[in-house]
Amino acid sequence: MNAKKAIAVLLTLAMLFSAAGCGGGGAAEESRTFTFALSEEVDTLNPLSSWMAVSFELLLLIYDPLVRYDTELERLPCLAESWEVSDDQLTWTFHLAEGVTWHDGEPFTSADVKFSYELFTAQEAYMYAGYNEGITEISCPDDYTVVMTTDAPKANMLMNTSPIVPKHIWEGLEDPYNYGNEQPIGTGPFKFDSEGEGFIKLTKNPDYFQEIPGDIENIVFVLYENADTAAQALLLGEVDGTSGLTAAQIEQMDSAEEVDLVLADIPGFSYIAINTWPESEVPDAHPLLKDKTVRYALEYCTDKQKIVSMAYGDAGDAGTTIINPGDKYHYEPTAEELRTYDPDKAAALLEAAGYKDTDGDGIREAADGTKLSFELIAIADNTPEVKTAQMMAAGCALAGIELKLVTMDSGALTDVIYEGGYDLYIWGWGADVDPSVITRIFVTDEWWNLNETGFSNARYDELFYEQMTTMDEEARIAMVQEMQKIAYENGHYIVYIYDNYIQAIRSDRWTNYVQVPPGVGGLFLNMTAWNYMNMKAAQ
Repeated sequence: MNAKKAIAVLLTLAMLFSAAGCGGGGAAEESRTFTFALSEEVDTLNPLSSWMAVSFELLLLIYDPLVRYDTELERLPCLAESWEVSDDQLTWTFHLAEGVTWHDGEPFTSADVKFSYELFTAQEAYMYAGYNEGITEISCPDDYTVVMTTDAPKANMLMNTSPIVPKHIWEGLEDPYNYGNEQPIGTGPFKFDSEGEGFIKLTKNPDYFQEIPGDIENIVFVLYENADTAAQALLLGEVDGTSGLTAAQIEQMDSAEEVDLVLADIPGFSYIAINTWPESEVPDAHPLLKDKTVRYALEYCTDKQKIVSMAYGDAGDAGTTIINPGDKYHYEPTAEELRTYDPDKAAALLEAAGYKDTDGDGIREAADGTKLSFELIAIADNTPEVKTAQMMAAGCALAGIELKLVTMDSGALTDVIYEGGYDLYIWGWGADVDPSVITRIFVTDEWWNLNETGFSNARYDELFYEQMTTMDEEARIAMVQEMQKIAYENGHYIVYIYDNYIQAIRSDRWTNYVQVPPGVGGLFLNMTAWNYMNMKAAQ
């Protein structure tokens, strides 16, 4: 978004607040509007095709799932008031809340649940379809009962946050996956109100079937050009909360008395992906990156601790595997397995494997003369990632590997990734309570969808599908940890940081907000609607 558009957004907000003040609401109405500065654009409000974290945030406010998460990320009834599973763990019965209506006034029934689950599966909904794997039949004995039959025990049945969409709107769509959904209708605690250039406004649902104890009447999500402008907007009182701040704003936010700064541990990580696509799939993929020795050398040249400190302002922890520490499913490599910063070790590995600098230019070559020279792509406006790329290139040069930094916007990078036309790139993944969500990214069946590096391992695939049907938690943990060990041993990802979401809120305006989970998690983007539903105006 350019500067002119940012100014247009602020003018639009002024008009919104002026309109809210008409008819006697005045300052009281404005005080009940929570304005949130977005650091990235909402891709779509169609839950079938959405994939951005900020879009998920809006969707969980507009739509309800059967079961939601509480502040401890434990299961909490939502559209399903209660449930039970059969002794053979193959039949789940959900008893729905009665008297629930859609935002357009139509009644919610079990038919909407059946329709939604089957639609998300048939359309391969990006964020949600995986939750429905293994469900073979859905029936509705009455308007308030849903029975789901599975082909095997389903470990993540109650971790399913799929939004329920209205059958009466979606069943007639010719192309639901690409439906614009410009006026989304849900059952959620907030209703879609309006959208303009750079903003989306929601209003409190007065007919919500559960109590909404908080004071928020309106939520306005506003897109800001960068973290600096979002931070200034917060300090000036133009917005009430933000996420996606960077290390550059930490000191400033921390010293502002009217602001509460949170360095949130959020499931997910930032990583360097290495192209290991087989020649049969991507003929032009760099052949030397298929050598695990080269991939190991790249990681030994990545000073993760220095990156965390200098690029991220210590807002995070050095990474290893794809599930965060503190999560019961996390696998931490042993001392023998761990690859920590050691350019000398990288150089020794490469030398032993026959990669030598024969022409004295500082870049090692393979026996056929192919140089250890690769492009590393970073998103241009992501300062920490660009700094990470620069620091990694400096470390690699010490071992005789050349990394050439290329920057582009996220849209262009997405195109490059799904063409397989890259050597290395930097990006990040968000995760979920269910380990299947993040571990799916390495499944062979997900080639050209989630698995963007061409990684394939038969044992990994076997474990992935087995853990999804394992109801014994300890056994499931062991399987998921073995999967992470396999992926780490392959070395196609360098998980370099479990980065914090740097979030802030105007504590002089709002109270009764919590971190989810308590003490470590986020105020926002935490997989719950709790703060939006419970925050109180401070004045």
